[in-house]
Parts: sequence; C-alpha cells; structure tokens
Amino acid sequence: MNKVGLKEDMVHGTVKFPLAVYYWQKAQERFAVKLHWHEETEIIYLVSGRFSVNVNMKKYKLQGPVILFVGAGDIHSIEGEPGGLENAMVFDMKMLSFEQLDGVQLQIITPLLEKRMQFPQIVTADDSIWEELKRLYEAVLSEAEKENPASCMKAKAYLYEMLAYLYESGSFINMENTGDYNSEKINNVKKVLGFIQEHYNRRITGKDMAQLIGINEQYFCRYFKKITGKTPTTYVNEVRIEKAARYLQQTDRKIIDIAMECGYDNIGYFIKRFREQKGLSPSEYRLKSQNSVIISQNR
Repeated sequence: MNKVGLKEDMVHGTVKFPLAVYYWQKAQERFAVKLHWHEETEIIYLVSGRFSVNVNMKKYKLQGPVILFVGAGDIHSIEGEPGGLENAMVFDMKMLSFEQLDGVQLQIITPLLEKRMQFPQIVTADDSIWEELKRLYEAVLSEAEKENPASCMKAKAYLYEMLAYLYESGSFINMENTGDYNSEKINNVKKVLGFIQEHYNRRITGKDMAQLIGINEQYFCRYFKKITGKTPTTYVNEVRIEKAARYLQQTDRKIIDIAMECGYDNIGYFIKRFREQKGLSPSEYRLKSQNSVIISQNR
C-alpha cells in the first residue's frame, strides 16, 4: 500500500519529548487542515467558532467548545470559519508505555496502541466528563510548553491522569465490540489520497485511482465523494493549489513555472482555481505571505 504521500512528514515534538502543541489564534482568517494522517495521537480543542471535521469518513459539524480525539493512523481534516480559535497537542502514545509490564500497560496502554480500544471521538461542554477533561488537557499544554525535564514529567503525569479518568468514567470505546471501524475503506482512502499527493504534478485519471483499489471506474467517483465529501477532481485541484501556495511562499520561482510544476498547463485555469480556493490571485498571495503567516496548515 502506498500511504507515503498522504502520511504527514512533519516531526511532532523532539526525541527527548515526543509531544508538540499547536495554536490557531488568527481569528479573522479561515482555518484549514487538509486530509492527512500520522502515527501520533492528537487531541484537539476547538475553543470557539464553527468547524467542519472529517475523521475516518465520518463528518461532523461542531460548535466550540469541543474536545476532539484523533487516534494514530486516523485520516482527518478540519475546516474552521473565520472567528474560530483552536489548539491541539500531538504525541506518540508509546511515550506512555512502561518498560516493565504491568496491569496498566496490559489493560489501557497496549489496547490503545493496538486500536483495540479508542478515545471517545468528541466531548462537548454538555458531557459529564467535560470539566475534568478540559482541566487535564490544559494542564498538559501548560507544562509541555516549558520544555524542561520537570515540566515534561508533569505533562506525562497529567496524560496518565487523563487516561485514568477516561478509563474510570467508562469513556473509552472497546473496538472489539463495535462494527463502526471499517479498516478496509480507511486503507483504500489512504491509498488513493497518497497516490494523489505523490503524483499531483502529472495527469491523474479516474481510471488510475479506481485501479488502485480494484473497483469500477464509474463507481469510483461516487465512492470517493461519499467518503471524502468531494469529487476526485476537486480534491486533486485542492492538493495542487496547496502545493503551489507553498512554492509561492518559499521560492521566487515564476508563477507560470509553479503552475506547470503543479500539473497545470493552462496558466489562466491555474489562476482561476487558485483564486477560487485562496481568495487571492497567485501574485497577491505571494505578496501577502511575505508579511503574514499563511492560513492553511498541516500537522
């Protein structure tokens, strides 16, 4: 299976402490994290505002405050309307494993690592566990930002306390007793999106993508849209425009060269698609990116 293109290549945290925190505080701008996956667990706090979230083919419309759990390997994306605030922590669950085997490892850590048990997907302010979960989440963030050994130890301690609280309150989901987790469909999505990410700079046909997962080309478009909420053409263009936006940010290459590098042989069509997705022309976007942080990001 080719999952390289879709898998995020960003390093979260450090070797010494594999946990990173992220904030979105540009409330006047639209927030967007494209479809991707990573080996780490992610806990996302949608502080305020309206968000559209996709996790493993399930779509949610959420109004903050909400805490969202994304497990290792889960495909996910987030889009937030202007005015929203968000922050998140991404960490390697293996950092909580014990060198010496004990009951905690057997009953909580290992089942989470093996996806036999999962975090609750969404926790809102109306849920009974909200206040304590929010307190523990904020405590982890506060300690993790200090980046010294004592604070890192405290951050891990709060994570253990969070796991204990979720376990004690019966909030974990036993995946052995549910049929909701369709690994075959999720792996198919990873394969197709990874292919698009890897080959965005050349012609990609529905036949190419359908063959990857062994289904009929005519059925593929409906299959893809049902899972991702977008047609294959729309998604391919989104990937290409995001790649182009990075080139505009990070290089001084000519716009026509960037367009061709990203799979567009018609500069007029490229500019049209770029403006539709970013709200600016490529030249306007490049100028703005020199003076501010770009509004689309992955993590």
